[in-house]
Amino acid sequence: MTILMTENSFTAFDCDNSNRKRRRVENEENVLDASSTVPASALLINPATQQFNRQNMVAPDFNCSAVVHNEIKRIQLSSFFSNYKAIILFFYECDFKPTACKDLTLIHNNFERFESLATMPLAMSTDTEMVHKAFINQPSLGFVPSFPLVSDTTRSVSHHFKIVNSETGLALRSAFIIDNTRQVRFSFILEDDRLSHSIDTICNILQTI
Repeated sequence: MTILMTENSFTAFDCDNSNRKRRRVENEENVLDASSTVPASALLINPATQQFNRQNMVAPDFNCSAVVHNEIKRIQLSSFFSNYKAIILFFYECDFKPTACKDLTLIHNNFERFESLATMPLAMSTDTEMVHKAFINQPSLGFVPSFPLVSDTTRSVSHHFKIVNSETGLALRSAFIIDNTRQVRFSFILEDDRLSHSIDTICNILQTI
């Protein structure tokens, strides 16, 4: 299941259609016994509030090269949980692409908001740490990120989360909210370059962790 997420991408939900679906769910609940399962077609999903829940997925305790405050270091996922209750792992396609600038700028502009929720954002792509360093030092980005840019050159982390584009070999633009037990609480995938991550939605979820 894919959830497309953007600050302004949700349109008004058709009231008549919503009411019809709600009545269908209520009718199913009246006739099904406790052992029955409501069919997927009967579920009412509000696109403005529904997230993809991956509570059964555990994030790998990856140890990768990264650029942190313009320095190359090794980072391990579990090392962050002594100071933070959650990690948001943002995947982006590759350095020097317009969507990379858009995604990293969005994360950078909301870094203090994440920190206020005891959460550290990580940005990961399949680029090497040297490419990361060259990217953040070129003028088009315009800032040094306050968060690590992580290298998944082997694509092992990307494959674990099943977000490798089969045609390009690059990671799909996505976000995974990971709690301090490494459980993936929610995930979002963007399949359209025109869309951006909804920081409001992410922060609302973080408040429940």
